[in-house]
Amino acid sequence: MSELDTACSAGMAPPREDCRSRTMLAKLDRLLLNAEEASTALLIAAIFIILAVNVVLRSLGMPLIWADEAAILLMACAAFLGAAVALARGQHMAVTLLLDSLPQRLRFPVIFTVDVITIGFFLILSALCWRWFDPVNAFGAESLQAYSQQTFNFIYQERTLTLGLNKVWFWLVLPLFAVLSTIHALAALERDVHHMRSHLKGSVQ
Repeated sequence: MSELDTACSAGMAPPREDCRSRTMLAKLDRLLLNAEEASTALLIAAIFIILAVNVVLRSLGMPLIWADEAAILLMACAAFLGAAVALARGQHMAVTLLLDSLPQRLRFPVIFTVDVITIGFFLILSALCWRWFDPVNAFGAESLQAYSQQTFNFIYQERTLTLGLNKVWFWLVLPLFAVLSTIHALAALERDVHHMRSHLKGSVQ
């Protein structure tokens, strides 16, 4: 996938403003993208404010002991959400030497294959996150402590060192990233298939 999507950059589709279809999946893709961008911006702003306030207070001899840990955890969350934004916009780094060397009629199978592999990767990641969080068994147990003792899965018990919060609230960004990225990858596949059909119709005409 390229700057907006692979088919656009491959020269086989209309300009980037017209590259997004009007299907429900495309609208959901755009809605989630806007929410991700806003959330990432808020997290970055929060990190800046926390670190700036801590610098001032540290100079006064009253440092916030939890500032560094909070900044690190928020940065991790912002990184995952930013990665989802980059995926939706097709802005992840890519080596396109093979794609650029192929004739247009052979580019779509490569693009389609990349889309399918991307979807498969994020579906596997989603399944692994479900297995890791194991919500059905965790919340069906007598207590979360009992669940941890039985399964040796302490995801719901571990706490941050200085904030005193359960780490699971920050780890939730990983399954969120997996689900969001799956939706973005499906939307990219839908766009590429739409562009392939449009290109084939144009070739026939």
